[in-house]
Formats: sequence, C-alpha cells, structure tokens
Amino acid sequence: MEQFLLGTISMGFAVAALLFLRFWRSSHDRLFLFFAASFAIESVNRAVFAWLGGQAATEYQLGYVLARLLSFLLIIVAIVDKNASRRA
Repeated sequence: MEQFLLGTISMGFAVAALLFLRFWRSSHDRLFLFFAASFAIESVNRAVFAWLGGQAATEYQLGYVLARLLSFLLIIVAIVDKNASRRA
C-alpha cells in the first residue's frame, strides 16, 4: 500500500511539473520553469523511493535528502529571481 501511495504522490508531482511547464511555454516566465524543474525532481525522487520499496530505503538517506534539498532550493531561487527582476 505504501508503494501505491508513493506512486500516486509521484504522479501528482509529475502533473504539477507538466502544468508549470505549460504555463512557462505560454508566458516565458522563468518562475514557472524553476517550479516545473522542482516538481519534476520531486516526482523522480518519489518514484525512485517507491521503486526501491522496503529494500532498506528510508527517507533519511543522503540521496533522497539531497534531491529534496535541491528541489526546495530551486523554489527559493525562483522566488528570489522573480523579486529581483521586479526591482530592476
């Protein structure tokens, strides 16, 4: 059941990434591109975690934590970039 839920979460992140990619294509705003990349990283991260299953996979392994850190850093960079471009 846990693998099914992780797969569902992964699919949700993938749908969000595709929606942000569509918004980026219509507006060419880099904020949407950064968000799409962040959600795509999260989608792949959750899919790999679901694929590994209970084979000694925990949420606190280095690769899993680094992928989430990169995802959150992309969101922070997107927000800072958007605010910096407004001031300029």
